[in-house]
Amino acid sequence: MKLQAHKVAAWMDAFKAKTSPALILLYGPDAGGVMEAARQIKNSYLGKSPDPLQYVQLADSAVSGQPGMLLDEAAAIPMFGDSKLVHVTGTGGKVNEAAKILLASPPQQALVVIEAGNLLPSAAVRKLAEGHDQAMALPFYMLDARDIAPMARQFLQGEHYNIEAAALDVLVARLTTDRGVMQRDLEKLVMYKGLRQPSDEKAVISLEDIDAVLGNAAQANLSQLVDCVAGGQVKNADHVLDLLVSSGTPAEAALPAVRTHFQTLHLVLGLMETGTSQNAAMSSFRPPLHFKRKPLVENQLRLWTRRKVARALSLVQEAELACRGASRGMAHAHAGQVLLRLSRAAKR
Repeated sequence: MKLQAHKVAAWMDAFKAKTSPALILLYGPDAGGVMEAARQIKNSYLGKSPDPLQYVQLADSAVSGQPGMLLDEAAAIPMFGDSKLVHVTGTGGKVNEAAKILLASPPQQALVVIEAGNLLPSAAVRKLAEGHDQAMALPFYMLDARDIAPMARQFLQGEHYNIEAAALDVLVARLTTDRGVMQRDLEKLVMYKGLRQPSDEKAVISLEDIDAVLGNAAQANLSQLVDCVAGGQVKNADHVLDLLVSSGTPAEAALPAVRTHFQTLHLVLGLMETGTSQNAAMSSFRPPLHFKRKPLVENQLRLWTRRKVARALSLVQEAELACRGASRGMAHAHAGQVLLRLSRAAKR
């Protein structure tokens, strides 16, 4: 079955093991969202303390070479525990035959979760999952910068915290549009403040709390790096990146900040194309641009087109995927290469 992206969160919240389909396909460019969804489904399906044999993780390359393996693993229920979850990781492009065999005779006490990349509508495994009544296809797209504030506020309220308006603006600027990373940052913030019970009066998160948990100086350097990259300042971008890394910030940590900025540039350029004034369109930045950054962003709007920005976003997402699971040296290389490539592309 097919589910629209805006309905995924509600479906995940209502997910129960007893009504689970036989197969769930998680796909889309938001790698963090896909990973977080797989973790949430595992916990909901198997419970807090499952037998280790109730969970099996397979690479899609292994499954593609032996398509019957997926059904065999799902059907092998362990002695202790009455259910099993088989988690397939990879791009998802090579598991269609295995998924087809599984869905032809789905085991009653097992769930298969396939974690995939950004599958096209024509991808065989996506078409299979969307068209089968024993499967569910869940898409995960990058959050728009405008979506972060309500999601962060909702999460914090669920943990019995309110947040000051100024603190929320700064929090949004420091959170990534990658759901998985955003979730972990919000959890760190709650752990710093302390877990609260439903009976407790709601506490307040302040700007000082945001600075303590998510840092202030590093964010300033990230903003500098973002503006150097988007403004085509190749040497300065390289210099600021070196400063970030030497201060303990991994190079790949800059990618979400760059992606968020370019997503907003894309939005602003689109609004300007439809007749919105530049000043009005620039109000889309959250938090609002500091007056010192406005001239820099105005220059960036002259350097970039929506088409160039879309290509830049694609390159950043590719780099983020390449950094996943890579060694620190390789992740640094991937991140540094794409950041310098973008800064060179700005003036072409």
